Amino acid sequence: MPTPAAASAPSPDASANEARVLLEAVDRLDDTTRHWNDRTQRMKLHIVDGRGIERNRELIMRTLKRPNGEDKTSTVFVVPPEVRGTAFLQFAHKDRDAEQWLFLPALGRIRQIAAQSKNESFMGTDFSYRDLELLTDVFEWTEDEASARLVRNESIDGREAALIEIVPKKKDVGYQRILLLLERQDLLLRRMEFYGSGDTPKKRLRLDAVRDVQGIPTALTLEMVQPPLNSKTDVTVVDVKYNQSLPEDLFTTHALERGALDAE
Repeated sequence: MPTPAAASAPSPDASANEARVLLEAVDRLDDTTRHWNDRTQRMKLHIVDGRGIERNRELIMRTLKRPNGEDKTSTVFVVPPEVRGTAFLQFAHKDRDAEQWLFLPALGRIRQIAAQSKNESFMGTDFSYRDLELLTDVFEWTEDEASARLVRNESIDGREAALIEIVPKKKDVGYQRILLLLERQDLLLRRMEFYGSGDTPKKRLRLDAVRDVQGIPTALTLEMVQPPLNSKTDVTVVDVKYNQSLPEDLFTTHALERGALDAE
């Protein structure tokens, strides 16, 4: 995280109140002026593991937003040939774990991702299956579901930002606490750190190259790093479109088997 700006630490009650106000403001924006119904993204992934071995992937991710966080996401790998047609489907739920399925063309079958497997790597990247779920709902948690407090103010790219600590209370997210760095002016998420029981983050996520796409601020580059493993995954969004009236039948287990045929 960036170096903190000099400021006196707020009282515990004040820091919790301010953090909750900021998070609720983000949620309101996402439901109003920044709202979208569906999104299609084409992404390039560059993966470097702890041994320095590099791999490249390209995928198409489609998301269908539903009320109360019941979103659906379909992801299809299109490059390279050995993973082409591999497809992933997620149904997010507000009050319970997301349902997730993976289709592997080589096996010709669909596998549902069990709860005990959600901390595993998603297709060799530094994102786990549980991370994919977490990124969709962190701003929708209420105080009953996760406590929040303002840790301090910081600066990022010359802009004031709030560092907020979130501690999940109910849902198993695979981490004991999460730090969010939120630009204050535009209420944009720029950094996340994911912690277990120690003081060293298990993962760090950066969101950069934020651009206005159809009136919606969109991060076009992401970097997920796992310091303990010395590995990272760089994500570049090469194309993104909102509100294309995606049909519901794209988000079914049957559609997984169509794989890359639907992606082109």
